[in-house]
Amino acid sequence: MFKEIQVVPYDTNWPHIFEKEAEIIRQELGDNCIAIHHIGSTTIPGLVAKPTIDMIAVVRSGDLSIA
Repeated sequence: MFKEIQVVPYDTNWPHIFEKEAEIIRQELGDNCIAIHHIGSTTIPGLVAKPTIDMIAVVRSGDLSIA
């Protein structure tokens, strides 16, 4: 059995959604946050994609359990 994957047309709100969510993560990580990148198919204008904003955070090494 395979789970059906939904893909949708590009949404011009995706970059704005990323920025909003990234800011929340930046605030939580504080000085531990070096950068947050929007990755995956939702970064490419005009490309159909799964409607999930993928991101990756670059953090300083150390204990992030309080974040």
